[in-house]
Order: sequence, then structure tokens, then C-alpha cells
Amino acid sequence: MDCFLSLSLLIFLCFCFISRSKGERLLRAKTNHHPFDSDDEYSSDDDSSDDDDLLFLLLFLVKSSKSVWGQERIIMGEEGDVPKMSPMDESLARASLTSGVHPPHAGAIDYPLVAFFQMKSVPSDEHVQGILNKLAKFPRFRCKVEPVVEGNVLGKLHWVPTEIRFQKHVTRRDDVHSHEELEKIKNELLVKPLQTDVPLFDVFVLSSSKGRSNNRSKSSENGDSESSIKPVLAIRYSHAIGDGVHAVKVLEHIACGLDGEPVKMVHWKRSKKKKEFKNAWAMMLDCLYFVWVFMVGFCRAVFTAFGPADNKTVIRDEPVKWSGKREITTSTPIALEELKAVRAAFKCTINDVVVSCIAGAVQRYMEARDCPFTKKPSTRVRAIIPFATIPKKEMENMKKDPYTLQNLFTFVSLRLSMGPCSATERLKRTMKKTYDLKRSPEAAITIFLNAIIGKLGSAMQKQTVYDYMSRHSMVLTNVPGPVERVRLAGIEVETVDFACANLINQVSVLSYAGEIRLTLVTDPEVVKDAHTIAEYFLKEIKSLKIAADKVSSEAAAA
Repeated sequence: MDCFLSLSLLIFLCFCFISRSKGERLLRAKTNHHPFDSDDEYSSDDDSSDDDDLLFLLLFLVKSSKSVWGQERIIMGEEGDVPKMSPMDESLARASLTSGVHPPHAGAIDYPLVAFFQMKSVPSDEHVQGILNKLAKFPRFRCKVEPVVEGNVLGKLHWVPTEIRFQKHVTRRDDVHSHEELEKIKNELLVKPLQTDVPLFDVFVLSSSKGRSNNRSKSSENGDSESSIKPVLAIRYSHAIGDGVHAVKVLEHIACGLDGEPVKMVHWKRSKKKKEFKNAWAMMLDCLYFVWVFMVGFCRAVFTAFGPADNKTVIRDEPVKWSGKREITTSTPIALEELKAVRAAFKCTINDVVVSCIAGAVQRYMEARDCPFTKKPSTRVRAIIPFATIPKKEMENMKKDPYTLQNLFTFVSLRLSMGPCSATERLKRTMKKTYDLKRSPEAAITIFLNAIIGKLGSAMQKQTVYDYMSRHSMVLTNVPGPVERVRLAGIEVETVDFACANLINQVSVLSYAGEIRLTLVTDPEVVKDAHTIAEYFLKEIKSLKIAADKVSSEAAAA
């Protein structure tokens, strides 16, 4: 046994030396985890440390095995460009075709990702057809998923080229007579499964009858005027098509600026820092340090997946179960400049501000409902954060081939700062947590574990996903949108919301045209009056802005 362990360690160190000597560095994208950290106006002082090498090396080892993502590039098939389905794609596609990503006892199936665009006017059929034509340029949007049937077993899945039919993919609803009806329809779209005999996406146009005619405006029973109901264009698609990074990529190609020019997007920032070793002993010590951190990170990742679950609170039921209902709630927009002012005053990132304010909003919500865990700093309220892991080479390929969509992500777990404290103190705690998380190898270790679990069969994958997710209170995603207002099929887009129905609460923050909006997708049977969380989120930002102005004034006076 001792010989086996010694040999394993020797082999592992050889991998370390080989990867170092080649200078192979798989760079991590600042995406869903830190979406507002860019190389332009959103950039922060978030410099990478040498500890990032730990993540780079782990990603290199996983990438070398090709056991997680498989072949990510577009391959040429007999019928033209056909996407290669990686193991991650296949897992997500299988969830759309069968009983979902969770085991049967969870009661939850896989539901689509939904982008809601509030339009300035009702899109015509010609407008929508223009959107379909642009989506068709992406191979995955013009392919359906078919299995290889082996007896009674659903075998390996693959993309099959097909055509996009307007009648199959587009649905119009001009019977929206009130804002309540509009919200009800949007909630239904969150839990409505996709058609599986066509490409895994669809489009819904929601408007009032007033929007389709010039008749006199009608008033609903609650006093809403149909003319005041803004039309909404909803694009729903399976996660198998692509992750959040590539969803933004799709938006960049199907939309344009108000002046007709390409959409101005936030660009991902990468670390260009390289580490050099003075001698072999320094390299050896660094590799030994890597082994130690890997072991610690491995134990932490396993403990997170299978250890104690979050406390039962007013936002989380125990055990976690699927009720079949989801409710979408959005906050009023708030200027991104306010978050930038906080960032400048406290030397943090905008992501730190967002996460801290979400934690503060949840804290306020729990206090308002006399949650027994509210006043305990030991309260365990954790968020799952999708974390993009895009190698440098793949980032270059994305620029060369703009129509390639992929799923290159994993998850990390972040414990929200709870307990009695001021907004400023909560922000400082959050800064420390995110700093440590960014420099930990947890993301890469999660990929490593997923590669192992992926070899154990579909049932094991589903149970592991359920165990991991059900132990948390929410999924938190931050997605940077267009810097300026855009047109979609020639029509100006007023607001953009991104949502999906998850087993647990889904919290999304999206930036658009200098503003951010918080979107909550919750179970109405568990989270009562979710709109108050959105209100508390805005109050937390205002509190930090006041504190930031005070800090700035004191600095100027000094």
C-alpha cells in the first residue's frame, strides 16, 4: 500500500514538472463568478496571485485526460457543420429528453434557460423570422438531439442537423390583458418543457390585443390599461446548447446597437502574469505545496457535496423538494455607477458588492419573518456559483469561430455572510470570502470529481447533482450584458431579464445599458413575498453607497 501511494505521488509530481516545463497554463475566464471584472470600464484591481497556478495545473491535468469536456470543436460531418457533443453537453441534453438532471425522487425535471426581452413595440412575424435566421447560424440551434437506442436503453446522444420551422418554434400570445397575466405567463414558461422532436429552443411573443391593433385601449378589472403592457419577447433554450458565457455570445450576434453597429459587450479579463522559478528546489517546493492544497481542496469539495446541508430557513425547505411551481420576481433597475462608487471607495470588485447586497437582502428578509437563525453568525446559507473554466486556447477559438457554442463550466460553493452586522462589515467579510475562493483550486477540483462521477453512470450523476444542490439555498449567477441599449430584429430592447427554474432558488444579476437588475426565481410555497427580497437588495446598495460617499469625503478631506 505504501509503495502504491509513493508511486502515485511520484507520477503526480512528474505531471507537475512536465506541465511546468512546457509552460502550459489553462487560463481561467472571469465569467459567471466575476462577470463585471473586465479589461475596460468594468475593470477592478483584482490581480491574480501565484496561487492561480494551482488551478491552471489542475485544469491541464483534466484537459489532458479529455474525460470531462471531450472534443469541444465543431467537426465537419457528411451533412455539413455538426457540433460534437461533449459529455457535459450529453448530460444536459439527456436531462431535457428524459426525467431530468435530478433523480426521480426529487420530482424535478430539467427546464430551459429563458431570456425575457421587454420590447418597445410588438415584433412582427418578419422580425421574429429575422431572429430565427440569425440563430440558425449557430449549428446547435439548427440541430435536434437524437439518441442511439440500444434495446430498451437510451444510448449515447448526438446532434442531428435539421431545419428550423417558424410554426414549430414561435408562439404568439396577444391575450395579455394585465401585468398579472403577463407575470403568470412568464412563470408558466419557466416550467414548460421544451419540444424534443425539434432543436431545443423556442420563441414566445407576449403582448396585449392593443399591441396588435389600433382599437381603443381596454382596461382590465384591476385597472391596468392594455396599452401600458410592454410586449415581451422570450427566447427559451436548453442548457445543452451552451452556458452563460456563450448565451451572451449569442445575444451579441443576434442584436445590434441603436445605431446599427455591433453590440458593445463587456470583455473578459485574463491574468497575464507568469511565474518563473529560480531553481529546481523552488519548483519542487511549489509542487509539494500544490499537492497539499489539492488534498485540502479535495476534502473541502467532498465535504461540501456530502456534508451538512444549509439551515432550514424561510428561503429553504428541508428536505428540498420540487413543488412544480416557480415565480419570477425582478427588481427595479439601479445605476451601475452606484456600484462603481462603492467599488472605488472600498477597493473591491463589483461582484463583491453584488454578493454582499444579496446576502444583506436575505438577512433582512429573514429578520422580517423572525427566522430563528437570523441572529446567529453560524447560520449556514450558501450559494452555488457557476464558474466558467475556459482554457486560453478555447478563448482564442471562440474569437476565430463565433458560432461555436459549448458548456465549459463547473460550480463553486460560497457561504454568504450572515448574522448581525452593518452593510460595510458584511461587504468586508464578503471580500475576504471571494478573495479566498478565487485563489482556491475548488473549481478545478470540482471538475476533477465530475470527471470521476461521470464514469459511474447516469443514476450516480443525478444523485450527486441532487445531493450537492439540495444542500445549498440558492444558485447565484452574474451575467454582463450589453454596455449600451440594443435592437433585436430592429426593435429597441428596454430591459433584459435572465431566468431559469432550478431545484433551489435561482438568483440572477444582469447588467444592461449601464444598469443592473436582480431577478429571483423562487418556489412561492416556500418563499413568501419574494418581491421584498428585491426591495431589500436595492436598500443594501443604497446603504453601501452612503457609506462609500462618507469614505470618499473623508479621503478627500485628508
